[in-house]
Amino acid sequence: MKLLNLQKAIAICINDIRPKKKISLKIEECLNRILSDDLVSRKNAPPYDVSAMDGYAINIKSLKYDLNSLKISGVIPAGKKSKRTLQTGEAIRLFTGSELPKGANTVIIQENVKINANKITLNNSAQKFQNIRKKGLDFKLGDTLIKKGTQLKPKHISLSAAMNYRKLSVFEKPSVAIISTGNELVKPETAGAENKIISSNNYGIKTYVEYLGGTAVDLGIARDNIQSLQKKILSANKFDIILTIGGASVGAYDLVKESIKEDLNLKFWKIAMRPGKPLIFGHIENSCFLGLPGNPVSALVCCQLFLKPMINKFMNLADNKEEFIESKILVDLNKNDEREEYLRAVYKDGFVKPNKNQDSSSLNVLSQSNVFIVRKPFDPAKKRGDLVKIIKIDL
Repeated sequence: MKLLNLQKAIAICINDIRPKKKISLKIEECLNRILSDDLVSRKNAPPYDVSAMDGYAINIKSLKYDLNSLKISGVIPAGKKSKRTLQTGEAIRLFTGSELPKGANTVIIQENVKINANKITLNNSAQKFQNIRKKGLDFKLGDTLIKKGTQLKPKHISLSAAMNYRKLSVFEKPSVAIISTGNELVKPETAGAENKIISSNNYGIKTYVEYLGGTAVDLGIARDNIQSLQKKILSANKFDIILTIGGASVGAYDLVKESIKEDLNLKFWKIAMRPGKPLIFGHIENSCFLGLPGNPVSALVCCQLFLKPMINKFMNLADNKEEFIESKILVDLNKNDEREEYLRAVYKDGFVKPNKNQDSSSLNVLSQSNVFIVRKPFDPAKKRGDLVKIIKIDL
């Protein structure tokens, strides 16, 4: 049977996904959420002309009359409003953020004056409008500052608060159920774990889902029998994505597909990819089903290439494609076969070197790598110094 092209498989995975509904949350609850509507400023920032420094407000005309005799006629702390108008020959003490009084058109920083009794003398010449932040300098009332589809980072949270928002409209998080499979698996630090196969990818995948902005629940380990697999998988049909780890290949104990054959609307099984060939995708009622290979590296690579765009589509994330760049390779590569290949590699200063060990079980190699070298099916042989395409590993 001909293996399914990787890009076609990704397109199938995201084709039927619709964004989650909009909800309103307090801004401090919106980290990594996707903004569902453009955010328009509700105010000017600053709301009036303010001093950018600690110093003295004057009118530049005063310097034409008496450089050595500007009377300090008042003080305006930040947050206080002055109703008086600055007169020629006067100076008013200001602080950073103080509102500029009427009649003032420049601020002299305190380091540039000498104080004698109730008067100031300037040490340096002054220019009009220096050290003043004009009303609306940062943004103005009605400005669209954050576009819908933006994944909200701390800088956006701060900006939305400055725009006078207490709550934001965002998309609900997609939910992912994670099920490990295998009689051989044990949890870390259980009795005798050092001599057994530890279930590890469920921890990495759960945190990856949360890193991407989703929410994940680990449903534990299903044993290699039809009843155990079927019960655990079908119990998760309220989640947006049901994700299994292992049991997706053709071995005697690879029973995931068989266990749910009556309930799974299968879209594809096996793709032209290395690592990650035995991938299963379909639907169980309203849930997407993603059956990952059991080899740890294969499972994690498939998460970046398949699970990530699925979660992004649920969150209506605008940018839903991996960014490829080119790099010079430091070793020779043989011609590739019919499968799209993702070589674990280290990229630095414009050069990339694949790890010698490309075994799909080697988590240590993956952890030491920062990019995948991406080789299309039947990619010709490469010589040292040739350009290859790479993508960042964000796992």
